[in-house]
Formats: sequence, structure tokens, C-alpha cells
Amino acid sequence: MKRLLAYFLTTCAISWLCWSPYWLSFFPKAWKTSAFLHYLGLLGPLLSAVIWTKTENSSRGLRALFTSLLVPREPVFYGLLSALLPFLILFAAVGISTQGAIQTVDWRGLWHSHELATMSPIPFVALNLFVVGFGEETGWRGYALPRLQQRFSALTSSLLITAGWALWHWPLFFYVRSGYHSMDGAGIVGWLISLLTGSLLFTWLFNSSRGSLLACALFHATMDIAFMADLGRPDVMTYVGMAVTLWGAGILLVLKPTNLSRQPRVKTLEQ
Repeated sequence: MKRLLAYFLTTCAISWLCWSPYWLSFFPKAWKTSAFLHYLGLLGPLLSAVIWTKTENSSRGLRALFTSLLVPREPVFYGLLSALLPFLILFAAVGISTQGAIQTVDWRGLWHSHELATMSPIPFVALNLFVVGFGEETGWRGYALPRLQQRFSALTSSLLITAGWALWHWPLFFYVRSGYHSMDGAGIVGWLISLLTGSLLFTWLFNSSRGSLLACALFHATMDIAFMADLGRPDVMTYVGMAVTLWGAGILLVLKPTNLSRQPRVKTLEQ
């Protein structure tokens, strides 16, 4: 637990340093709206995981970490599911919103977000995969989750990660180009619920895929692409949120809290 605390503090130190211009007044004004600093800070979990894995296990632990991140694991089904399901949920939500007239939506907005409206599709997808997906999941699921699951149930581990994950985000509430900046009290509560739901889904996917960080990174990247798409229909995200919340609740009800999966919970990536 001391190493986990050290991991979390290191993650926060790296990310919050990158995000410090958002909430400290003495930085140049242009830095306060910099998307570059936002995405640079998202690499904090990955860098912290590398630092502490190297400290604990030397090259053996790092090899296991990056093998899980770069090499697909059986069953491959979960890797495919993680990449496709967020888009299927989005299409279903658009179908409900438009009463089946999905062709009326400008789907070009799928490859943009409000923050990165001018970025072309290929760099946008690559940024989400390698920075958002790899950057966050290498730490939260690659380092923290298996170590928590050595001591706690999958559900308790997910709750602990949710608490750390939420606290880690706090400087982004000062970032004016983010959705966090405009949240009111109800919005923050909804965001916390979505974060908890996401944590349950990631734990389910991680354990079901036998510890595949690649599946988790794909899922995280495609969730961000699909659920932050600039489609010009705010009600779509309401339906998306409902679907994801029901999915998370279903996993919690159907599968046992011990593993949140039909497979045993993963306690180490070295397998």
C-alpha cells in the first residue's frame, strides 16, 4: 500500500505540474488554454507506473507491463469488443435521439472534440489511443489495479481507483477549454457517477481479458472518441450516459463483486 500511495503521489506530481498553468496565475495567459499541456499531463499515470515498476521489479516488471500493453491476449474477443462497443452505443443513442434518422447527423464530428475541433481525424485518433488510452491505462489498470486486487475485491479496488482517479483530475476544473470548467454541482455528481461506472467497466474488462492493458487502452480511447464527439446534439450524451450506467450496474448485479468477471481477478501482469 505504501508503493501504491507513492505511485499515486508521483502520478499527481507529474500531471499537476503539467496542468499548473491552469490554476496558477503567474503563467502566461496563452498557457491557460493550452491543449498541449492537457494531453501532456495525461501521460502522468504511464510515467509513474514505469518509475515504480522499474523500482520494484527491474526489467522483468517493465517487460510484463509493456507486453500487456502491446501484445493482444486471449480471448481476443475482448480486444475487439473494447474497440467497437463505444461506437455501437453512440450509434444507438443517435438512433434514439433522431428517431432512426441517423443520416441527419453530421458524422464528421465523430473525429473531433470541442477542444480539438481543428485537428484532422488520423492525428486525433492517434492522440486518443497513445496518450489517453496508453497514458492513463498503463497506470490505473496496469500498475494500480492488480496490486489493489492482491488485497481487496474487484469492487473495492474499483472504488479506491475511482477516488484516486477523481482527485487526480481536479486541476482540469480550472482549464477553460475542458468540460469540467463549466460543471455545476449536479454536473460534478453526474461526472463522479460516470467515473465510478467507468472504473467498474474497466475492472470487468481487465479481469475478463486476463489483464490485457491493450484492451483497456482501446476501450478508453474509443470511449473518449465516441462519447466526446462534436455531433451538435447534446441529448445524445444523455442516452449514452444512461446506457453506460445501466451496463455498469448490470455487471455489478450479475457478476460477483469479488471479481466483477467470470474469470478470477488479475493480481499480477507477469503471466
